[in-house]
Amino acid sequence: MIRLIRRRHGLSAAITVLSYTAAVCTLTWLTIDNRLGDQLYGHLTMLLVAFPVSIVAFLAGSWLSHALIGEHGTAITYGWDFFVLAWPGIVLAVILAILLFRRRAAGRAIGWFLAGCVILAGLAIAFDQWAPRRPHGWPLLVCGLGMGIGLLMEHIGHRSATTGRDVT
Repeated sequence: MIRLIRRRHGLSAAITVLSYTAAVCTLTWLTIDNRLGDQLYGHLTMLLVAFPVSIVAFLAGSWLSHALIGEHGTAITYGWDFFVLAWPGIVLAVILAILLFRRRAAGRAIGWFLAGCVILAGLAIAFDQWAPRRPHGWPLLVCGLGMGIGLLMEHIGHRSATTGRDVT
């Protein structure tokens, strides 16, 4: 299995990036559909999940929202709400993918940071005091676990490739 991981560097990076993208899309859907109780809770959680880029999105959010949706949103602009909330996470997923393929050490460091943020957000939602919100934290925990598995595969593949022997 270690040989497969060593040959398939892209597989571990893909698992990590797709798990993070799934977490961002899940959180966006939960927020826009008010499944977390209110949209403020979801926006603040997205601030944590997509931390460095979400600060820029938070500062430019009202301007971007008014530019895309306008003063009075309609049912036609419902999709723009998803875009306005999810774009920091999608940008961060692209940056993570580039770093995992080009600068592996930096990619792994940022990957572990983002995995921790996703797991922390999942724990905060899953063990919240408001019972209707609790079941929605588990998908984020699964995505964080997927990111951790991908990053561990990346680490094992890198370690076995640098030593030149099978790490079993």
